[in-house]
Amino acid sequence: MKIQLASTLPFTPLQLDPNHSSPRRSVGQLQGLDNNVEYRLPVYEFRHEEELVYYKVDLSERVNVEQEGSVSNGVDVSKAVSATQDIEWIEHTDSLSYKPYAFVVMNAMTKLVADWDGVVYRTPSGERLRESAFQATLQVIDACVSPQTGLWVMVNLQGDTVGSATMSNAPIRQMGWVPVACQK
Repeated sequence: MKIQLASTLPFTPLQLDPNHSSPRRSVGQLQGLDNNVEYRLPVYEFRHEEELVYYKVDLSERVNVEQEGSVSNGVDVSKAVSATQDIEWIEHTDSLSYKPYAFVVMNAMTKLVADWDGVVYRTPSGERLRESAFQATLQVIDACVSPQTGLWVMVNLQGDTVGSATMSNAPIRQMGWVPVACQK
């Protein structure tokens, strides 16, 4: 299988959280440690004030790395914020590291290219589209993140298919979703 990554466009992925009525776009991801538990948290905006950096986050969207993919995953109840005050600004500390989503997606896609099965889905966690690609060029168009299913990228795929019995050279062009793991 030969996969080539054409490009990723500058974008901010949708945060799909069942606790909110509508998805939100985020600019990056915070990774941190809390009592030796590693967690990730989407960042919706950041600002600099003198030498300090602040991140706009929703603490209820925290995902513990060791429990990633678990439906019951989230912030500790003692640290949960009320519905009226769910988004707040937090100050950068040495226990936090910030990565813009363009970096997270490019890193994940680069690692995916080596061992991707060529399957594209109609929606994140949805139905599989057509045949797998044998030789393809991927262009990342959009992304979404879910605490239950992780990071998914929407791709424009151009390539040749793999037939079930023999390899065909039928060109395919499809737009769909590909799951990628969030890398540490």
